[in-house]
Amino acid sequence: MQLKHLFYTGLIVSASVGLSACSQGILDLRPLDSYSELDVFADQALLTNFVNGTYRGLRQPFDDENSLLDGLSDNAYNQHGSAASINAYNRGEVIRDNGEGVTRNLWSNNYTYIRRVNLFMEKTAGSTVVSAASLGQLTGEMQFLRAYLYADLMRWYGGVPIITKTFVLGEGNTDVPRNSPEEVAAFVVKECDEAVAKLGSAAATARGRATKEAAMALKARTLLYVASPLFNPSNEQARWTAARDANKAVMDLTQFPLITSAAQYSQIFNGRSTAEIIFARNFTVNNAHGNGSWGVNLWLYSNGLGGWSNTTPTQDFVDSYDMANGKPITDPTSGYNNQTPYANRDPRLASSVLYEGATIVDPSRSVTRAMQYFRDKADPNNTAKAGLDSRNGPAPANASRTGYNWRKFLDEGKRADAGGDQENLSPWIYFRRTEFYLNYAEAQLALGNEAEARAAVNAVRARVGMPALTETGAALVQRYRNERRVELVLEDQRFFDIRRWKIGPEAFNKPAMGVDVYRNGSATEFVYNYTADNQRKWVDKMYLLPIPFPEIQRSNGVLTQNPGY
Repeated sequence: MQLKHLFYTGLIVSASVGLSACSQGILDLRPLDSYSELDVFADQALLTNFVNGTYRGLRQPFDDENSLLDGLSDNAYNQHGSAASINAYNRGEVIRDNGEGVTRNLWSNNYTYIRRVNLFMEKTAGSTVVSAASLGQLTGEMQFLRAYLYADLMRWYGGVPIITKTFVLGEGNTDVPRNSPEEVAAFVVKECDEAVAKLGSAAATARGRATKEAAMALKARTLLYVASPLFNPSNEQARWTAARDANKAVMDLTQFPLITSAAQYSQIFNGRSTAEIIFARNFTVNNAHGNGSWGVNLWLYSNGLGGWSNTTPTQDFVDSYDMANGKPITDPTSGYNNQTPYANRDPRLASSVLYEGATIVDPSRSVTRAMQYFRDKADPNNTAKAGLDSRNGPAPANASRTGYNWRKFLDEGKRADAGGDQENLSPWIYFRRTEFYLNYAEAQLALGNEAEARAAVNAVRARVGMPALTETGAALVQRYRNERRVELVLEDQRFFDIRRWKIGPEAFNKPAMGVDVYRNGSATEFVYNYTADNQRKWVDKMYLLPIPFPEIQRSNGVLTQNPGY
């Protein structure tokens, strides 16, 4: 969407239903009607609803079949629907005209909602419609939302125009240049600092609303990003120091307790536990993932479970899990056996991935069964001898192309494509405390403080029963990065980590591989030469996505394009 168009949006704004109770999510909203701008900013209820509606600018990936960003990384392979846009990125085919297919129209979405925030700021300056305390809270929420939208733009595009006011026709030239990534990050930090002073704590705030802890988390993550190689090519140590301190502050927020066992890990992501969660999008039956019949269970379930296998784990990702003894499977002393590949592994593997023999409730058959990716060794195309979840099982077009499915974020036991009490209500988590242990560790590594970094990473490992890391130097950096990959999988982290670390060639200049599972009589055989996608390729321009070309054209040459587009 054009920047000018966004600024010239008319004076009709829509309101949404407000919060009904702390047990309801902030985004459990339904449009009511449209009101004039005069009405909205002169009425406390409508003003609050205007703020509520702005939360919809914080996007979540459960509303589209291919929106989990791990599909844009070496963690996953995507098929069906919008997978064409994902494959364009994975195969180095992003050009100036298709980048918004990859970002899901991020530019248009974020600037639309930034304008809402700017309008709120202008219209509520000096307002007496609500009490000073209430206005302070609402203003803090809007500053947090604007900061999040700009941080999101920065991590996709780099520097973007910072707009803090609305424009009206006749005001003159509204073409604005790009600010640098450093300037965008500084703006985000300033907004977050101001929001912290206005927002309530998580304990005293309705679920789903911005809190001072959420603003602290956004600030900390942004400082880590702007300290990273993509945005800090000269490795300025002051940036890492700022990132260290901000992430330590979030790491120390003990009101978000860490899980205490591996069994709790999966419960964070299916809604059974609120441990570690600082800020999340919550769902209800009336405001579910798929609005009645679509959602994450459908996207992620196997064909044998009635799903579409839209996004599936790669073999490279599965191989990134250590053995339970703490050793990588590439270590010849680890005890790894590629014919019993899932035995004695890091317990987070079983919590995040469905593999041959993994046990799950099959809602379409009302039984608990083992996953069946196997095919007959003597006659692989014999459907009568093929497992339910295999490429020769039911609905083969919806079978996993890698021999795995995701377990993380499933609302297990519920059907794939039914509404009502069968809706997937797993939350989308924007910030959880564990991330900030890892962010802190990364900053300490960059500052040369290995002992502090190891202690933070080992705290993450200890809570799921994994042994401590002991490595130093480059080996410790690699183990840290692998720990982050495993712990934060499917949480829209790996895509940005690859880019901010500038490891695109390492992650993409190789095929996306899977596993073939065969039944040979009563024995199961695993063969690891199956290729799901052999066209992946890295091009350095993909460290940033292209600014939408229509914006470049309409800017009278003021907006500049990212390199390579």
